[in-house]
This record gives sequence, structure tokens and C-alpha cells, in this order.
Amino acid sequence: MNDKQENIHAAASPADCVRMAKRNNWKLKRTKPNGDRILSTDCIFEGEQTTFEDTTYDNER
Repeated sequence: MNDKQENIHAAASPADCVRMAKRNNWKLKRTKPNGDRILSTDCIFEGEQTTFEDTTYDNER
């Protein structure tokens, strides 16, 4: 794995980053403020970027 790859997701607080890491079995590298009013913290995890894309309605037409 490339050590420089980072998986970044926003959260409401650094504590939420810790919970996200535990829930998804990711290693949290660091957190940093991002200036957003609601999801104000960027959680930076090791590894390839992932997405929480909602595919609920993808098969409906």
C-alpha cells in the first residue's frame, strides 16, 4: 500500500472521527479543522479514498 494515500471524510468533531475509524476498521492518521459550520473536522485515514455513496435508488426507474 502507498503510505501517501489518504482517505478523507468530514465529521462534526474529532471524536466523531475516532468513532468512524472504529466503525469502519480504519487507522486514523490525524484530524484538522476545515472551516465548515456543520461538518467542521476533516478525518484523515490511511488508505485509498472511499465513498459513502447512497445507492438506495439506483435500481429504480
